[in-house]
Amino acid sequence: MNRYISLLRGINVSGQKKIKMADLKELYTSLGYRNVVTYIQSGNVIFDADSLDRTKIRDELESTVETHYGFQVPV
Repeated sequence: MNRYISLLRGINVSGQKKIKMADLKELYTSLGYRNVVTYIQSGNVIFDADSLDRTKIRDELESTVETHYGFQVPV
C-alpha cells in the first residue's frame, strides 16, 4: 500500500469549479482508493493506493473528475 497526496488545482476558487469535499472523497473511494482524507475545501486529498504508477493515478483522477463534473482540473 502506498500513500499519496493529490492537489486538484483551481477548484472552489471564487465560486468556480465547485466540488464538495464529501463528494470528492466518495469519488476517490469509488476508484478503489482507501483511507481517503480531504483537506478543507482546497482539493487536497491524501489517500492510499496499490499502484506505484503516479502518472496512471493522475491521469485516472483527471479523467474521472472531468467525466463526473464536466470540467477539467489539473492534478
